[in-house]
Amino acid sequence: MASVRSEYQRFLTSLSGSSISDNVKRMANLVFANLDHLAEVGTARRARSVRLAPIAINHLLATTAEIQQSVLPGGNERQMGRLHSLTVGPFRGFMRQETFDLSRDTTLVYGANGTGKSSFCEALEAAMLGSISEAKVKRIDHRVYCNNARLRSHTMPILTSRTGDASPAVVAANEDAYRFCFIEKNRLDDFARIAARTPGDQRQLIATLFGVDQFNEFVRGFNPTLDENLNLSGIKSLTLAARRTQLAASEQLISSSAEKLAQLDRDESALAQRIWPGKSFDEVSDWLFGNTQTQGRLPYVQGLLDAASPQIFGTTRIELESALAETYRIDALLRAATSQLAARAGDVSYTQLYTAVLQLSEGATACPACGTDLSQVSINPFDNARAGLAQLAELAAIQRQEQQYRLALNSALQTLLATMSAAIRAIATVCPEKLNLANLPPLPVAADGLWLQPWVDDSHRAWQTLLELVNIVEQRDVESQKILTHRQELATERDRLNGYRAEIEHCRTIRATSQQALQQAHAAVAQFEEANRELVAEVAAEANVIAHHRVIRDSYDEFLMTLKLYLDGLPALLLQGLGQRARDLYNAFNRDDPPADLLHALWLPLAENGKIEIEFTAEPGVRYDALIILSEGHIKCLGLAILLAKNIEQGCPVVIFDDVVNAIDDEHRNGIWRTFFEENLLTDKQVILTSHAEEFLHRIQQELGVQRAQLIKVYKFLPHEGGHHLCVDTNPPTKNYVLLAQAALAAEEKRDALRHSRPAIESVTDRLWTWLGKQGDGRLELKLGGPRANWELNNKCSKLRSALGRIPNPHAAMPTVLAAFDDLLGINGSSIEWGYLNSGTHDAQRDNEFDRATVRRIVEAATALDAGLTELQRRR
Repeated sequence: MASVRSEYQRFLTSLSGSSISDNVKRMANLVFANLDHLAEVGTARRARSVRLAPIAINHLLATTAEIQQSVLPGGNERQMGRLHSLTVGPFRGFMRQETFDLSRDTTLVYGANGTGKSSFCEALEAAMLGSISEAKVKRIDHRVYCNNARLRSHTMPILTSRTGDASPAVVAANEDAYRFCFIEKNRLDDFARIAARTPGDQRQLIATLFGVDQFNEFVRGFNPTLDENLNLSGIKSLTLAARRTQLAASEQLISSSAEKLAQLDRDESALAQRIWPGKSFDEVSDWLFGNTQTQGRLPYVQGLLDAASPQIFGTTRIELESALAETYRIDALLRAATSQLAARAGDVSYTQLYTAVLQLSEGATACPACGTDLSQVSINPFDNARAGLAQLAELAAIQRQEQQYRLALNSALQTLLATMSAAIRAIATVCPEKLNLANLPPLPVAADGLWLQPWVDDSHRAWQTLLELVNIVEQRDVESQKILTHRQELATERDRLNGYRAEIEHCRTIRATSQQALQQAHAAVAQFEEANRELVAEVAAEANVIAHHRVIRDSYDEFLMTLKLYLDGLPALLLQGLGQRARDLYNAFNRDDPPADLLHALWLPLAENGKIEIEFTAEPGVRYDALIILSEGHIKCLGLAILLAKNIEQGCPVVIFDDVVNAIDDEHRNGIWRTFFEENLLTDKQVILTSHAEEFLHRIQQELGVQRAQLIKVYKFLPHEGGHHLCVDTNPPTKNYVLLAQAALAAEEKRDALRHSRPAIESVTDRLWTWLGKQGDGRLELKLGGPRANWELNNKCSKLRSALGRIPNPHAAMPTVLAAFDDLLGINGSSIEWGYLNSGTHDAQRDNEFDRATVRRIVEAATALDAGLTELQRRR
């Protein structure tokens, strides 16, 4: 939250001298006064607007438009001198109070992971910035995060600084003044990982690198408008306006009513003329619907159609006569066939006999009558039967025909019975009295027996009576058919009349609705003022509220636009003037890369979604997106270069590298530490560097030289021994070989002095050789005692001294270097001291003691070489 507050304070600074309206400044001050409360929520469900709107309604106009100097960054800032000391504990991993001396130009802190280096850096962060970035990232309350986990409490770290000879003073936390003093491993890791994210996430590229991503989120948490949470149009005003709109509609209705009614009269008259020319609309309506005196045509026609439809029986005299004639015809045919069969009755017996014999022929071997074997009979009975049946085939045909006639007669009688039954039912419906008087024979359910005989007896008396009654039914069917035909005509007429009815009712509805609306309009006009007297007064009072809310809306809209413009310009503000310096730092970090891979130009984004673009020295004029073409390690180097360039550009008095080296791959560490300590970029700054890379810090102490190594303050964090308190070695042994050799000599440890002198001379001569190579030809010819033998240090020093002595126009420090070599090489090469230096530091039993004067001479020569090298390196 501190980063949001401090960045918002810088936003207020940009407003203090601008020409924006006072209400916008009031809104900005009001947001700052409620910053914590508003920052807790964002745009979801308009939560930010829900919180801000009532605050603005109640307090905007009462808020001062003047940007208070006390809230501006630097308004209460005390210029920090050189860091003096840090007192920390209990705090995070520190259970007890520890005091660190930070007065040196360079402070190195190293130790294994988990020994407390991060707690040390977070103590500095809390003291200088008032907040801890990791707590903000993890969204943990600052106080809870600072607590020691076991003590569940903390004491805020005390950081002191001093200016000149003044007494040390406590450094006041100031995030704006000191935020670029910190360069953190996590920030570089996040910066490198952004390359793998979506373009939408990459918009936070610069915000993440400079630690203002929370402010970015805070600004984007504002809803586009406050309109939904303000009364901008007025509910009462809208209600009155709606009612006035209704009144205007009523007045318009009254003024246009005469024309509407006249048009309706014309429409009704036209309809009447179309239905019945010469009649009025009312006359046509009475004709169609009727009145109290007469029945309307439509109900009359509908009544006729609602009556029951007459029945068509379909029974005719011709049908009956045809059915009876068919019956007589088939009966005559049956009688003729029967007569033929009677005449040949004997043949019928033979037929039956032959048929019976043939039924016994299957598998027979003897005559069925006498039992004589068929092979012995004179006439085969079965063959005789077949021949007989063949001769009687005509008789069989007559028998089949007789059977068919008998079936056909039964069917004809059944049809006749059904026809007569239908006729009787029709007669019973049409003229039941005449049917009763006729006393006709009854009809059976089935056509069995001699049921037809009573109908044809007595010269067909009953049959003729039936036909006469059927004639009456036929006459009724003719009359019914006429009625049905007329009903169809009535149905057509009814459909036409229903069409007229719909049109007339439509006109009536329009007239009734128009008259009702006209009455309501007259009533509304007459009652409006009285009915809305109270609402008019409420609208007048509401006008002040609306005006106030519109001021809030306008102020918020302009404030949000100004805030977003500031956010959009933040990348350009943060990166202003850093391009060339960042490029030079990047190239220095990557000094061991091929020259073609170094940067020719670097463009940093001036807008939020801008790209970091680069040109390589091998391809001038060709731009690439840095996040796409660079490896993760190079992207981290680029991020480090940008942050360090910002620290230098801001003139920060101190730079704190929080485990930064461990974020960079091993290939770039050489270039990074040399840039830190050999390029004179950080000469006027105090440097605090933490790392768990012990060899890296060892190399720094070694290659910085004796003079600077003596000025470095080193702290070594050790694993705790079960007490959970951080163990800190406040005075660990130096890693500089020359200093170690000097200390051993002072303690009369001649062997140790030589043991440390060998790597000291090796290191110094290696660096001198490197320096020589940068001046021109760095080739040396060394002698080896065998194919696997190591070169001797004495020979290396001799060859190097000769090469350095040949440099034209030597540096002023060169005589010191040459004198040191001469002093070193002036010692007899076969002495036990040189033997020890040449052979290394292996343990060996020696009968002779090392000569103290010679050992001193060697140590002093190594010291002189180191000092001379330091002067040569400063020449660059």
